[in-house]
Amino acid sequence: MPLLHPQVFSLIVFSSLLTDGYQNKTGSSQLHCVFNSNNIACSFAVGTGLLAFFSCLTFLALDAHESRIASSRFKTAFQLLDLILAVLWTGTWFVCFCFLANQWQRSPPKEFLLGSSSTKAAITFAFFSIFVWARPQPGSLSSPSNPNQPPARPSLPTDIPSLPGPPGPPE
Repeated sequence: MPLLHPQVFSLIVFSSLLTDGYQNKTGSSQLHCVFNSNNIACSFAVGTGLLAFFSCLTFLALDAHESRIASSRFKTAFQLLDLILAVLWTGTWFVCFCFLANQWQRSPPKEFLLGSSSTKAAITFAFFSIFVWARPQPGSLSSPSNPNQPPARPSLPTDIPSLPGPPGPPE
């Protein structure tokens, strides 16, 4: 199964609204949000997408440097932070989807000449972001223990005569 990356979904939501989310009406030169002319809807979706994208990049950088993190407390703190952020982003994307769908439903038809495909894409990817953020990401710091990863503290061999401890297996 291919991996669904939340940063791609976030990027699509905020970039589609930044490109076609603000347009001028047919009789005016002032820019309005295509979601029922409610600038809060566009700002909320763009802000949510942008912040989610940056948090994904932050955890991507942490995953890249995971082998350099020696402290198990530090790793545990980031696992907890990753879990908390995943729950918060899941809720935020749910609110974003509901808000955008409601404002799109209330928008008068044919008020804006362009932008309907971008707004539909933003609503669709906000909906799917709920599920992408709700599932644990493989390879992230929050993934369960990796069986291929060596233990953090390798145990010392006890069959060396100068070390105290039970004797090792006979050779």
